[in-house]
Formats: sequence, C-alpha cells, structure tokens
Amino acid sequence: MRSHDEDQTAETGQIFLFPTGRGNRGKSFFTRWAVEEARNAGKEVIVADGDCTNQTLSAYFQDASAPPSADQVSITKWFEDLVQKQIESRKSLIVDFGAGDRTLKHVAHELSLVSFLQNFGVQPVAIHFVGPDTDDLAYLQSFETDSLFAPDATIIVFNQFCVPPHIPQATAFSDSIAESEIIRQILDRGGDIVVMPTLGCAHEIERRRISFMGAIDGETKDDLPPLGLIDRQRTRMWRDNMKKAFATVQHWLP
Repeated sequence: MRSHDEDQTAETGQIFLFPTGRGNRGKSFFTRWAVEEARNAGKEVIVADGDCTNQTLSAYFQDASAPPSADQVSITKWFEDLVQKQIESRKSLIVDFGAGDRTLKHVAHELSLVSFLQNFGVQPVAIHFVGPDTDDLAYLQSFETDSLFAPDATIIVFNQFCVPPHIPQATAFSDSIAESEIIRQILDRGGDIVVMPTLGCAHEIERRRISFMGAIDGETKDDLPPLGLIDRQRTRMWRDNMKKAFATVQHWLP
C-alpha cells in the first residue's frame, strides 16, 4: 500500500536526487546524463554543483548553481536556499557535492531532511556509486548510520568503469552483494541495484565539454574535431544501455 507521502510525491513529481560516492566513482558523469535526459524530455531540473574544487557540472550546464565561496557556512546556506527553492518552485533538484563533503550530512541531521522533504511532497532519493573496493561500502554506510540520509528510495550503482582489468566484470560485485549487511538492509526496505555501463570514449566527450547528444550529433568545442563515427555510435549505444539499466528506478529520477 502506498503511503500518503508517496501519493503526494507522485502528484508533484518532485525529486531530490543526491548522488554520493568516493572520488572517480561516476556520480558526476551520471548526473550529466540524468540532467540531460530529463531536460530532453521537457522536465525542469535545478542543477546544483557543490564541488568547490572541481565544478564539473558548471562546465556543462550554464544555469548550474554553485556556492558563492568555499567556506562551510556559505556552502550550507547555499544548500539550504536550494532546498527551499526546490520546494517553492515545484521542480526537481540534483545536488552534486565533492567526495567527502559533509554539508548534506550536517543538514540531514539538523533538519531530519528525509521527512522534511516528504512533508512538502518531495521524494528524497539517495544514489550511491560504488566499485568493488570495500571502502566504497564504508562510505555508503556513513549515510545509513542512524538513518542519517537513508530514504526508502535508495539506489546502489555498481559502476563497471571502476572494475580493474584483472577482475571479471561478471563477478566483480557478487561478493559485495552476498556479504554486505548494509546492501541487504537497503534492498529489504525497497531499494534497488543498478549496474552502470561503461562509455569507452567518455574522455573524448569530456575533452570537448559537450553533451552526450551533442557528441552524437557531431558538436565540438575548442577547435577539436568532432567525434568520429565509431565513437558517436558508441555514445548512442551507451545512452540506450543507460536507459535500460536505469529503467527499474526511472520513477526515482527527475
């Protein structure tokens, strides 16, 4: 049976999406894809680039919001203003902080952020990006402890890009799933697991600072040549594979 909060969220369609993960686990790469897909579908999404040392999203989305300075007081105030803006504007919000940033943990603890958002018809979603390294699960655990930010809508993304060459892709994450109490806990409350496919020419797209659709259409920047036909096809197939991979959790994305 659906709860009142779930029914209210279904009516508003508002998603608060918070990607987490250690460095180079793919959260910013995913966020670019998720924003692009949502906007291509005509949905309004507020993009928040909270990584003060490497503002990746701001390079791809001109309207991305960013903190006015790197001091913690300013970042926290910026984040709280964004949450209020989301509630008032009835739009979805994706917030990408740098690895190790504690802003959301602080606000989540102070405000009981999950229930706060739900009370205003916003669906909080945690999406954790992990590789086969056990330290990745320890980082995930830090959000689950005392239900700090542990909504029912929690996605664990196993990023194939993070798998070392000597480990078979097919079995890279099986031990994590079988042995991790925290993963079982997330799945038992209705969370889900997604395996994120690898895009072999990702570095070429990043060199050009272009969208995935732009790469397919032959766009480029900085006097660099457009992607070749082979890499355009790789990108096209990767987009299709991403849609398939995230199909089961699409209702939790903007």
